Amino acid sequence: MKIYTKISLLIFLVSILSGCSTKIFSSYKVEEVFAEKQVLVYDKTISISDNNFVHFLQFSPTNKDELAVSLKKKVLRSLDETTTHFALIDLKSGKIKKDMELGQYTRLNGKKGGYTKDDFQYSDDGNKLYLSRYLLRTETDHKLEVSRGRYTTLDLVTESISPYYNYSCDELIPKELKKTYDCSKYRFFNNMGYYTYKDELSGKLGEGIVIYDKDSFKAKKIITADNRLDTQFRVVVISEDEQYVLFEKIIRDNKEHIIDKKYVVYDLKNDKSIHSFDAPFTTHDRGEAFIDKDTLLFEYASDATNSKRNIGIVNLFTNEKKSFSCGKEMCPITQRIYNLNNRYLIWAWFSTIHIFDIKEMKIVQQFKAYDYTVSKDFKKVAFNTLDKIYIYNIMEE
Repeated sequence: MKIYTKISLLIFLVSILSGCSTKIFSSYKVEEVFAEKQVLVYDKTISISDNNFVHFLQFSPTNKDELAVSLKKKVLRSLDETTTHFALIDLKSGKIKKDMELGQYTRLNGKKGGYTKDDFQYSDDGNKLYLSRYLLRTETDHKLEVSRGRYTTLDLVTESISPYYNYSCDELIPKELKKTYDCSKYRFFNNMGYYTYKDELSGKLGEGIVIYDKDSFKAKKIITADNRLDTQFRVVVISEDEQYVLFEKIIRDNKEHIIDKKYVVYDLKNDKSIHSFDAPFTTHDRGEAFIDKDTLLFEYASDATNSKRNIGIVNLFTNEKKSFSCGKEMCPITQRIYNLNNRYLIWAWFSTIHIFDIKEMKIVQQFKAYDYTVSKDFKKVAFNTLDKIYIYNIMEE
């Protein structure tokens, strides 16, 4: 499954540890570096307290004027990946309307813990945030221990934390596979988990999706591309609406060279496979995003050297294919792709944000920024630059 690491954060932290002052970041702004079209148009800037950095942000799914953020104190030497500070911002006034300092929690072994600062998700009704618990890094223990499978919810009405939930699918796994699987909750999709199968002896590896009950958080079903728990298909992409999954299986010859790839598009809502196909461009392609259930975006190389990168879009219903050749700083994607509307996509290569025109197959706008989030329903994009948030409106097609 594609994981979008915050590599740009590491770049900033390296700069800090190399002697840069925080004033550099206070003056850092979103910069539009190229614009053939004005797909995103500036609206306003929201300033955050000088004592905090913004690390992750997300629009409310139900309130067009609400944005949730995770905050972290500006401690120059801290590389800790956790926080206990969250806030809700009123986009109309540009002010923090709820400032929630949760405090550390204590485990039975006495260790203190916080919550991951780089990922959370609103519940569908907009009343809660799904959080993941992490142990805090200490000066004597430089390894960050992760409380795997333990999640909690922050009630945005009462500002209270629920007891943690330990996501498991033990009851769905037969005895003979007990030592070869792992289940966790991935990217906080409300009722969706992540299943992994790994056989150390044979080297076989596969992945699937776990469907959890939204209320009890008990595992209901494990879905794989071939309906096998010892599957060799892996999860590559989940659609933004969480209904469709792209699975991939790599086919190798007896010398372990990749000779083909098999793909399956699975409809989670209707519990069935809707597309099955071979590598649409080359064996060096990689699925990146759903444009719709029949249309997918791939990044691919012309050869094994990765010397020429391309973006390709394939319609699985008509088999129509379109390609865009681009440099190494345009095609590679380090942050999640969003559909801004039916015509434009947004993705990032480190701190460079690209706006891509699907119809004309080219990049039409670029920004320099730290991170971003999108509300397709409310037609807004938010960029954050550590101590400021910049709101842009998505213009019509």
